[in-house]
Amino acid sequence: MSDTSGDNDELVAGIFGDLDYEMAELERRDFQPWHRPRKQFVRREQWAAQVRRLYADRPTDDPLRYLGLPGTDLIDLRYLHDQICRPDDRPLIFLGFNSEAQPDSRARRDLAISLYEVGRLPNVQQQHSDVIHDNFRRLSDESSIAWKRARALGPFDVVNIDLCDGLASDSPEIPQTIYDALGQVTALQSHSLTPWLLLITTRIGRDMFDPDAEAAILQRFHDNVCACDGFTDECQHYLGLDATTIDSSTCSDEDYFKLMIVALGKWLAKLVQASRASQVVLASTLGYRIVKSAPCEDLVSIALRCEPIFPRPKDALSPTPPLPFDECKTAKRIVRRAANRKDIDSILEVDPAMHEALVVEMEELLTAAHYDVSRYRPWLGSSASSRR
Repeated sequence: MSDTSGDNDELVAGIFGDLDYEMAELERRDFQPWHRPRKQFVRREQWAAQVRRLYADRPTDDPLRYLGLPGTDLIDLRYLHDQICRPDDRPLIFLGFNSEAQPDSRARRDLAISLYEVGRLPNVQQQHSDVIHDNFRRLSDESSIAWKRARALGPFDVVNIDLCDGLASDSPEIPQTIYDALGQVTALQSHSLTPWLLLITTRIGRDMFDPDAEAAILQRFHDNVCACDGFTDECQHYLGLDATTIDSSTCSDEDYFKLMIVALGKWLAKLVQASRASQVVLASTLGYRIVKSAPCEDLVSIALRCEPIFPRPKDALSPTPPLPFDECKTAKRIVRRAANRKDIDSILEVDPAMHEALVVEMEELLTAAHYDVSRYRPWLGSSASSRR
């Protein structure tokens, strides 16, 4: 695990006296919003399902290279390892960012334990995998350790930006924004020779977007209204949106939610295509409510499948630059796919068997991460616990 592996082992040894601690009694740990069944629905029905499709025709010795923002218990990595890597004996290489795990913090201790455990799972290439105690935004700085690690390990097969707040909450005027970091990552991904996944989880609401960032992202939508034949018809038919008159400041919350899914999808697709000719498909859209009284979902998890295109000249003796990528085709496809979004809350409300299966899966993952699962179901039933 790079040069921090020894530090993690020393920290774990300091906690337990030695590294054989499987039966040790851990301190009480609080459950987190991402331990809820609906988040496990995202892991199962979107992340793992899309990664499984990504690797359907790839050799089993082709590693899963993962870039993400894991919590200290590394639940996402444990699950993907169990679902994708273990069955096919596929190697796993990961790079994570966790700014919470600062020196001498409880989070740093918990992360060190998780890294020790996950690094010793079958198939994990421990010497190439790590979680950096830094902010994802540091990737925008080419002199940072974060960027040097990413450049050394990338390009990646899965880029998973799972946020607790809004993807576009940064002011574009500040240094090292999340937009700069995403631009750096998609530039790195332009070197990928195979399809890859961009997974984005973000809150959506008028108070979740910086005004300047919102205007810039919505501009991608309005550009298609003006330039793409049939785009407004698709918006009306599939989403019930009048694309020519919709006003993001006055439309209903539900229309705003649908509008911003399309606008975000268009912005992210164009960001990917800015560095490399690629076919970008909105493969999956899931949503649920953070605020219980919200009239519609206020969090969305989207999966974009990005497939590099290798254009060749029609006449090799008289080569000409390739024609521009058909952005309108991408835009209309995003509208159609956005219309297929699933409301996880509604699904689980009418499918108790699915809910129970997800609870059982979470209990297994939490047990592996040394949580006291006897407290888990009471926590789920507590109205005081977080909804996410």
